[in-house]
Amino acid sequence: MQNDFEIDHFLPYRLDRAAERMSSHFMRFCGESEEITWAEWQVLWSLGEKVHATAKAICGHSGLSKTKISRAVKALEDRRWLERHRDRADRRFELLTLTQAGMEGYRRLKLRAGDYQRWLEGSLDLPYLTAIDDGLSGVETMIASGQLQSLLPPVEEPAA
Repeated sequence: MQNDFEIDHFLPYRLDRAAERMSSHFMRFCGESEEITWAEWQVLWSLGEKVHATAKAICGHSGLSKTKISRAVKALEDRRWLERHRDRADRRFELLTLTQAGMEGYRRLKLRAGDYQRWLEGSLDLPYLTAIDDGLSGVETMIASGQLQSLLPPVEEPAA
């Protein structure tokens, strides 16, 4: 049996490639002084919007690995954009908060993200943008509902 698999048509690869390129384009749009990684942006957004206050919660929401989030937290701490504090109720956890500089950086990046979204909406044909948005919403709904979990690879029959 011949396998006609091509990586360029593999949806996870295409989504990841598109996301990496759009993320890189967004960072260039923001300018070198604001350049941060996607994981750093996830941490910054979570703390700026007060959605999550621990690295573990940010991992769960973003879908990024603990390693990527830990590195992002360290990078933002080195940049003096966030601080860590032990949770008094559960000393196993560190609560993360943005510093004043971190809040200012977050506000700048949030404004630039809004500018970039409006630029995208004006640059992409509406039917394409609507199709991408609808398609991603469908995939996210399937993931959230558990429809894409616990897939087992197909069992191959032994050759006769």
